[in-house]
Amino acid sequence: MLFSPEPKTRRQDLYDFDRELSALVTALRAERLTLVTGLRRTGKTSLLRVALGEAGVTYLYVDVRLSLYAGYRDIAEVFARSLEDLLRREASLADRLREALRGLKGLEVSLSPPGVRVTFRGRGKLSLSDLFTRLNDLGEPIVVAVDEAQELRKANWLRFDRLFAYAYDSLPNVRLVLTGSQFGLLYDFLGLEDPRAPLFGRAFREVRTRRLSPDEALDFLERGFSEAGVRCPGDLMEKAVDAFDGIIGWLTYLGHLYVTGGLRDLEDVIRAASSLALEELRNLISSLRSPRYAVILRTLAGGRAPWAAIRRRLEDHEGRSLNPATVSQLIGTLVKLGVVEEVNGEYAVADPVYRLAASRL
Repeated sequence: MLFSPEPKTRRQDLYDFDRELSALVTALRAERLTLVTGLRRTGKTSLLRVALGEAGVTYLYVDVRLSLYAGYRDIAEVFARSLEDLLRREASLADRLREALRGLKGLEVSLSPPGVRVTFRGRGKLSLSDLFTRLNDLGEPIVVAVDEAQELRKANWLRFDRLFAYAYDSLPNVRLVLTGSQFGLLYDFLGLEDPRAPLFGRAFREVRTRRLSPDEALDFLERGFSEAGVRCPGDLMEKAVDAFDGIIGWLTYLGHLYVTGGLRDLEDVIRAASSLALEELRNLISSLRSPRYAVILRTLAGGRAPWAAIRRRLEDHEGRSLNPATVSQLIGTLVKLGVVEEVNGEYAVADPVYRLAASRL
């Protein structure tokens, strides 16, 4: 269902990202390292899940968004669940996979109704390099897909960029696919442009998701409501297209609330979405540990602004002059996080719902 809040896994459920889907399927079949980037809620996870199914490849899907702190136990548990999913999906490979994982420290693979169970034992530290090596030794290509991979930068017990470089250089059957909505941080984390970093100079393919055009967004809503058997006024859909600027996640949010009967007034939906975005922004600013980011976002809540205007607002707020490099660093951080984008020499909040939420910071 188009308006399902869950990630889509069937081709017909993904809305017309044919170019991106074709590029990703091709990359999954051939590339050693692929990045899937784009703003939050522009369909990266859906695109990845559909492409994994269409490419006909064996894959390990690892969603590190489920790991709150990226501590050792958090990540080990995520990989255990991912392996369990792999074993259940690949019935023809189950025996070989279980044999390959036998004796791997930190994990226990067992058969239990209704199927296989992978348990993180917590005794003996799980070696992810050993895990990747054993997957490579299956003797056929396997894709390791990590959703929101930049979250792994928080781990202080393992250099994941080194792990990925090891897989790239030494494990020819392992293909890496890494998604990131904070694509500036993803690039920094992987060090793809840093001569000192393990992955520097490695070839990779990037597939970027996009906003829908106004016509695509309207068609998406019409198809979704038709599929759900719900009549939605045309003027409401047109207003929603303007309000959500082609971000498919917010269009899906509108459709889901309307179809389930939760909210049917566009302003109510926008308020609900804005409240969700406000919570996300507050959590983000708290993690950045500087009130200056809230000042910048409030400045941009009214629309685009040049660097100089942002600097003036910060200086007015603090009552003193600021080093230009400091201002550039603050803005650059928000750009790397995918919250702010540069448009023709000016800066803007990339997501229209985040822009509304920013005025309430």
